[in-house]
This record gives sequence, C-alpha cells and structure tokens, in this order.
Amino acid sequence: MQIKAEELKFVYGKGSSVSSHALNGVNLLVEEGEFYGIIGKTGSGKSTFIQHINGLLKVQKESGKIVVGEFDLTDKKCNFKNLRKKVGMVFQYPEYQLFAETVFDDVAFGIKNFMPETSSEHTTELVQQALELVGLDYDQIKDKSPFELSGGQKRRVAIAGVIVTKPEVLVLDEPVAGLDPKGKREFLTLLHSLNKSFVKTVIIVSHDMNVISENCTKVAVFKDGKVVLEGSPEQVYGGNDIIEVGLSKPVTQNLIDDLNKVGVKIDSGLSVESFTDSIARVFGGRK
Repeated sequence: MQIKAEELKFVYGKGSSVSSHALNGVNLLVEEGEFYGIIGKTGSGKSTFIQHINGLLKVQKESGKIVVGEFDLTDKKCNFKNLRKKVGMVFQYPEYQLFAETVFDDVAFGIKNFMPETSSEHTTELVQQALELVGLDYDQIKDKSPFELSGGQKRRVAIAGVIVTKPEVLVLDEPVAGLDPKGKREFLTLLHSLNKSFVKTVIIVSHDMNVISENCTKVAVFKDGKVVLEGSPEQVYGGNDIIEVGLSKPVTQNLIDDLNKVGVKIDSGLSVESFTDSIARVFGGRK
C-alpha cells in the first residue's frame, strides 16, 4: 500500500481563538515495502501526521489530501473500518493500552472489532499466531492477566493485539522509548521480521537518531508542520541541514564526519555493522 500526502494541513481548534496549525502543507510519499522513519522536534507535526494515516484524525475540509492504498481519506465514502484493519497503529508505551482480563482477550479484541464474522476456532488460531510472532509462548501466557507481565512482555502483547488482523502497514510512535539497549535490539529485530512477513511497510516516529539511521530505508524530517528534508539516511544526515533544523546526527555519521576532517574518507552506510566493515577495509590496508 502506497501512502501519499499532498498539501495536507490540519488545525487544532479550527475556527476558534486558540487555533493551532499542526500541519502546514505536508507532501510525502511512502512506497510499499519501505522501513520509513519520521523525525523532528516536539511540535513539528509528526504525531498529527501519522494519526491521519489510518483516519484517527480526519482530513479537514479544503486541507489537502492523503491516499493510503485504495483508500482516499478525503472521500466521504471511505471505509475507515477496513482501512484500520490494514493499517495498524502503535502508540508510545503501547503496554499502557492493555485493558482486558487476560492476554488472550486483549489480543483478540482487534478480531472482534474488525473481523466480527470470525469463528471462535479461527480467532484462537489468529491469537496464537500473533503471540508466537512476537516471541511469546501462547500456552504459557494466554490466560494470564496482562498486568502481571514484565514491561517487555506487555509491549509484545500490545503489538500482538495490533498485528493479529495482519495489517499491511504498521505505524509506530516512539516504539523503543523506555527500553534498554538489549530491549531496543530485540524489538527492532521483531519489526524487521514482521516487515519481511505480512507487514509490507513499517513507519516509525522516533527522537532516537541512531535507531532511525540504522534501521530505515528512507527518512522524512518535519519542521513547523512541513517536510523540510527527505531521502535516505545517508542523504538526510550527511550534510548540515539536519543540524540547522535543530536535530543531532547519529553516532556513526559524527564519526564519519570527524574522520573526513582528518583526511580519512569512509564510504559507509550508517549502521554500526557497515561502519565497522568500512573502518576495517580502510585501516586494514594501511601499514
């Protein structure tokens, strides 16, 4: 599912004396299959934009356009229920969204909401698949209260509740917030695994420049409700424009810049693995 926004605008409190312009003409294209990163300072419009992708925020009258696959979100006849089945949304600290008495019931909620015709047998099958996809043992965890689980397990259950309907697009707001380095690696590995499975496109919003640079195929930078930079991580972080919008560079880009200043040219991607391989090639050949 391709996602295309054209001159998308949004005003909170539209028509009131305290109105606030959150989006000021966003133009953005996310192709199917991408692991897409969205960055920007607080208040730049990131969260407002992603809430448009599955219709949590409706496009305001004469405020541009957004099309997600076959769904034109400006069309009054748009089937938002079908859209939300195909576009899963995971908010920051998703474990705080757990509510049911058991893990099974929590994960099964999406099926009851979006696929009410599903039999109990098929529901059980789908819940089991979702829990196992996020690395949890179905038999051990299905009857537990979600509130008895560890923080990492809660987050995985929350993700299972979103992917149980097998969405084609997964949108996540600060997905690794609050996780330690090991937890971050495990969670991002999970997202890449889902991306190789039925989740065709992953979109993440993050303030962590290292997470974005190491995992995303493309990056959009928001400022004042607009996209001001867009491209591969190497393109976005390689120059000084990213500094001028008030954001920092990832560690690997800073190291590449420092080496370039002393005459050591590093031809590297921004992942740690790519950087260390490039360092080995450059210095391994020196005597």
